[in-house]
Amino acid sequence: MWRATIDVHAASGHSGSSKTVVGAISRAAHLVRLLDAAELPSVNAASHFPLPPKLSVTSFHSGQGFSVTPDRCDLNVDVRTTPTFNAHDAETLVRKAVAELDAELPAPTPTDITQIATWPPFRLAEDEQPAAEMGLAVKAKTAGPSNIGNLLAGEGIPATAGFGVPYEGLHGIDERTHLAEPPQVYAVYQRAVLGLLQTG
Repeated sequence: MWRATIDVHAASGHSGSSKTVVGAISRAAHLVRLLDAAELPSVNAASHFPLPPKLSVTSFHSGQGFSVTPDRCDLNVDVRTTPTFNAHDAETLVRKAVAELDAELPAPTPTDITQIATWPPFRLAEDEQPAAEMGLAVKAKTAGPSNIGNLLAGEGIPATAGFGVPYEGLHGIDERTHLAEPPQVYAVYQRAVLGLLQTG
């Protein structure tokens, strides 16, 4: 992943002023359109990576009240990187959109980009896939970038993102799981930890 905050600036003003001002919110909305329209590569079969790059604007904050057009709008941008579209590529794409914004809709202060985090993409090799445990059917699945697997992969340690319960509506307001599943998952973790303690 490659994650950054983007601070979009503009001159502040009164919403009822006769002077036309392109406010920070309008400039930021234009930037979101530019980012949404940015071309990302598709899945590259040669990389053996299951997902394509993806860019998401995940946060948009600015202003309060009704009568003041604010001078700043803050965005969060999250980019899923791949072996063929790395953190440098993600940053280059975002900086290109920002440069286009600042050229099309100039402001007194240039748009700021602050990188927050970057982790390399990784995929477990076939001989590193999770094994069946306690008679449960276990299969590999693609996980998002915010997990322990990505963190440890950055240190050269192959690891899964974790073993969890079946779910629906991931990260949605209706995210849910069947209540009968957590005890099985707990038992698997307990057995794994006890096994590790005995081998030490």
